[in-house]
Amino acid sequence: MEKYKVVLLVSPMGHDVNRICTIVRNWLIKTGIFHVEVAGTYPEAEVSIEEYMTDLSKVNQTDLFFFLCSDEYWQNPETEQNLAAAVSEGKGVLFFHGLHPCFSTNPEIEKMIGLLWRETATHGDFNYCNISMTDMTGEENHPITEGVKSFSTKEELFCLLTNPWNVPVKVLATAYSDPNLVSRWGLHGTGREEPVLTVGNYGKGNTVNFVLGHVWPYYTGHGLLENTTIALEPPQFKTLLMRSCEWAISGKVEHTMNI
Repeated sequence: MEKYKVVLLVSPMGHDVNRICTIVRNWLIKTGIFHVEVAGTYPEAEVSIEEYMTDLSKVNQTDLFFFLCSDEYWQNPETEQNLAAAVSEGKGVLFFHGLHPCFSTNPEIEKMIGLLWRETATHGDFNYCNISMTDMTGEENHPITEGVKSFSTKEELFCLLTNPWNVPVKVLATAYSDPNLVSRWGLHGTGREEPVLTVGNYGKGNTVNFVLGHVWPYYTGHGLLENTTIALEPPQFKTLLMRSCEWAISGKVEHTMNI
């Protein structure tokens, strides 16, 4: 089969996006079904995000736009317009952990993300939580989560994300926010199952909001091991992410079932 083309869009947003990019790029390549390019501030990127997104020959040949970036690199209206046109015509898009507060000046990108950080949102310290696959889709089995077992991980759990644009989203996985855990800001967990993986559509395109995956470049006091890749290490995490990429492109999962 011809390989799907993925572009990793990378720019600083506090999180250690360069380390995440290296790991995710290697995973995508090893599946054998993805051709991967990187645009942005990643050391090995050949072009900036703006250069990539304003080159329609590149945009039109891309199957999946994978976001590891912040809004400061999307101030040229043409970049958002080109992305919106591509996704609405059937291209896939995936948003990775950490960028949910970033795109308030980019309404079309926010509509693709779905659940967003607003004033009521919060997160606890970097801590252990349990991830559960959740049948809230109206489907018996979703191809991204089918057969994936619940697992424990260490994460920065986003809580009380909201849907200000009222776009339809399907929740595929949740994490329980323990009210007995108190953050360094004195905030208790919500006592709710918080969405950590959702899917939706923007026009003809598939959208994925992948809320998991916290990696910080140094220790901040936010939690021990915060500056490691421990959040990316559970095999279920890798399976969910690679399946999310394939599903965002094709609406199916046929090649990344057994990662």
